[in-house]
Amino acid sequence: MDASTRKTGLPLSTDELSSLQARVLTLEGELQACQQRAVALFNEAPAPYFLLDSQGRIVDVNVTGHGLLGRTREDVLRRSWISFLPSTSQSSFALLSTLAFEDALVHHGDVQVVNAQDTPIDILVQLRTQQRDGVEHLLVIATDISAHKRAQQTLLNDNANYEQQLREQARTTRHLMQDLENVTLTFIQQLHLPVARALNFFKLHRAAREKRAEAVEDNLMNMEGAVLQILNLLASVDRFMQLRQMRLTIKPVDLNKVLSEVLKNAEPIMADRDVRTTSRVLPTVQGDNRALFLIFDELIANALKFTRTRERAQVSVVTHETELEYHVGVRDNGVGFNMRHKDKLFQLFGRLHPSSEYEGTGVGLVTVRRTCERVGGRVWAEGKPDQGATFWVAWPKQPTLRL
Repeated sequence: MDASTRKTGLPLSTDELSSLQARVLTLEGELQACQQRAVALFNEAPAPYFLLDSQGRIVDVNVTGHGLLGRTREDVLRRSWISFLPSTSQSSFALLSTLAFEDALVHHGDVQVVNAQDTPIDILVQLRTQQRDGVEHLLVIATDISAHKRAQQTLLNDNANYEQQLREQARTTRHLMQDLENVTLTFIQQLHLPVARALNFFKLHRAAREKRAEAVEDNLMNMEGAVLQILNLLASVDRFMQLRQMRLTIKPVDLNKVLSEVLKNAEPIMADRDVRTTSRVLPTVQGDNRALFLIFDELIANALKFTRTRERAQVSVVTHETELEYHVGVRDNGVGFNMRHKDKLFQLFGRLHPSSEYEGTGVGLVTVRRTCERVGGRVWAEGKPDQGATFWVAWPKQPTLRL
């Protein structure tokens, strides 16, 4: 039965046939208009749209889509979608596309695409099947989430940095508490002897009051010496703690000027002595002027103290640099020391020579070490018995302030 025949078997009239043909033409026009609107929506969509065939080849792409890839439309069409994905994303996308074709549901996932500049771009993809020209295709709608990923990574990095800072602060706090405990315990130990001596001299003085005046005078002098030793310990610890708490300011410091001020400060110590001081041209470093003055003031004073038995004392300031540090050394021709005991030099109240011969409390070099460590620096010493010593400071070119 042809289209011009009724179900009753009677042929359609000319008017009925014309009306039916007109209706068909109208429906075809509406269908074509719908297809055109669908194509327009596809092409003008603000999100990147890619239409893939069953083999994964791109059969259509909108302006935003090939713009995301940094390529022209012609460069993208007929190419495999997978070819724009790094190897780390290809398997996950293949799984999503297989699921979308099998169950006709919408699937989402995170993948990366690589643009024309070989820059990976993080995208969120939405996959669903779509009919075009009677053939099932896969519609891929992409959302650029690179900014979100960067923000997320920045947040993760910030959190990691914050946690690292907390750990460093915790370590620093433990270190400071350990320092305080060490200072307290060592200070108490150092006080025992002078206090015991002072008490003993008081007892002797009491017993000698009725005896000769010379014995009384000797006891008074000994008591005074013991009390002065206690006061020196208190002053040394006080200076040490003040330096630990001193706020450092990093700025350019000319070490030549620092050394000049240190030598001027040491003039009273060098009076009536034959002292020869020499220095190479010193660098300008990034550091704190007060801290550097205290460091070199202590090292110069240390050199002068241990050369006073020499007929002519020689104190030289030498320097050289590495890629990351300036090394400045204070060298003398004094009594020197045995390298086996070098670590004791930088311990609190550490002494290699008897206090009866060389005054001091054993705090100065510890102060130098701790001050250097506050900017990431180092100190060490080299010497030989009766052949002098060199005390080195390694000062970083890019100092980092620490507690």
